[in-house]
Amino acid sequence: MNMNRRQWLHAGACSSLGLAWPHMASAQSEFPSRPITFVVPFTAGGGGDMVARLMAKHLGERLKTAVVVENKAGAGGTIGSAHVLRSPPDGYTLLNMSSSYAMQAATTNVPFDPVRDVQPLVMVSRDPGVILVNANSKLRNGKDLYQAAKQNPGRLTYGSAGIGTIAHLGMEALAFHMGVQMQHVPYKGSSQAFNDLLSGSIDLMLTTSTYGASFVKSGRVHALGICGSERTDVLPQVPTFVEQGWPDYVLYDWKAIAGPAGIPPQVVQTLNKAMNDVLALDAVKEKFRADGVAIVGGSPDVLAKTLRDEIGAWKALVKRANVVVQ
Repeated sequence: MNMNRRQWLHAGACSSLGLAWPHMASAQSEFPSRPITFVVPFTAGGGGDMVARLMAKHLGERLKTAVVVENKAGAGGTIGSAHVLRSPPDGYTLLNMSSSYAMQAATTNVPFDPVRDVQPLVMVSRDPGVILVNANSKLRNGKDLYQAAKQNPGRLTYGSAGIGTIAHLGMEALAFHMGVQMQHVPYKGSSQAFNDLLSGSIDLMLTTSTYGASFVKSGRVHALGICGSERTDVLPQVPTFVEQGWPDYVLYDWKAIAGPAGIPPQVVQTLNKAMNDVLALDAVKEKFRADGVAIVGGSPDVLAKTLRDEIGAWKALVKRANVVVQ
């Protein structure tokens, strides 16, 4: 019989605790009976952290239990992801994943199966990337970036939350479409990269409208372009890179919630319904709308399909663009 370790342990537990099974089923039906932990695989203060804390607040109210946000940064998000996917599949330790999860899975040797070891729960949101420069930068738009990178190959620097994250591969995708070279400077989190952008230590950074819009509006940074297919309501004055002459460069970041494979179906259903209910709240819809973010929601299958599709797409891009990810 071909059985993995988790299935074997589960089968053994059930056979040795046969009379206890009704009690276990009852406990399952009472989910949640203790606090839930949301693991954010990046440092506090970034876009993913902000979304996680918003969801945690309202989900806790909905499920009548505490939902605690815990940041486990490092290795482009892999450390936090591995922590969750190795945790007991009971619904109490969940991963706040983003598009960087699919990118890591496509480009690095992650210590887990990025599809089989995951129980998708819900796709939370989707918003376009935006490329930022220091407010005093001479670069003011995509054409300025193109010309500067052409004239000085490999001299322009951009920061990210780590190798294989959206801020890394998103910039590599733009460099590929522009036919230029830029230098990657990885950090442990997006907030650290952003601080260096503000100080002028790096030239560029790709982030999301959720994170960057308020800084653009306050004049602390300047936006060269929106990475989506159309302008965003939160930064209507910023043109897309499609408008600026790069029609194939379209990039969206997404946020989602998942857990380790093996979570009981009843718990998956409870969490999915509660999370969709949170996304339907007026306060949540208004917050996302103000940040220029589109709410997605739906069944776990929506997230499962996104993971499969994007892992394949990023593998293809890395191969075509000869991106170094190790």
